[in-house]
Amino acid sequence: MNTDAAIDWGWVKNELGRIENISSSGQNSELRRTAEACLKNGAGLCEPKSVWAEKRIASIKKDCVEIEGGVKLSSAFLASYLKGARSIGAFVVTIGKALEDEASRLMAEGETLGGYLLDRTGSLAVESLAEDFEKRVRRDFKRRQLSISRRLSPGYCDWPIEEQFRLKKLVDFSKTGVRLTDSCMMVPKKSISAVAGIGPAGLFTEVKSQCAICDKFECSYRRP
Repeated sequence: MNTDAAIDWGWVKNELGRIENISSSGQNSELRRTAEACLKNGAGLCEPKSVWAEKRIASIKKDCVEIEGGVKLSSAFLASYLKGARSIGAFVVTIGKALEDEASRLMAEGETLGGYLLDRTGSLAVESLAEDFEKRVRRDFKRRQLSISRRLSPGYCDWPIEEQFRLKKLVDFSKTGVRLTDSCMMVPKKSISAVAGIGPAGLFTEVKSQCAICDKFECSYRRP
């Protein structure tokens, strides 16, 4: 499977402009110039990496999904969402640590706007990377007459963030240079871990946005 995902910098630029209300006209010229510099700088600092693993689903119960090897993912929403799936794909994507370090340096040196916008750029970049990764995987399974759900990450809906440790048993985080802290946070921070269900053609219908399955309506990153 080709998992060489890429970042769509055009999308990152558009989303940064939308979220931060950055006008393309003469208004907020300092904000616009700083954002453009952060986008250019960010593109050079990102080091995209990804890893994927597919595991057979042993059973799906009311409030959990049991995976081959004895790993149990505890979430009623996940169990309902993956109903009918035969297997599960687990993956991690990251843009590395360089952008995060540079954003921290700028903030520490008093360049608050630049540090903030670079950090935002990194968050959008890893989201774009995850989207592209998911699209590549979906195309691969479609050729095999299979369908794949949208991804779901620990910490969303009713799936506890603590289950990052269980997810780590399904896919080797270290292959991307990502590790987990005791509080279940990923390092580097600009990383995404997730699972997706795999089943017969037509089981999962493709939705335009990942946000369609999330109930965090107040999220500033939420897309239609």
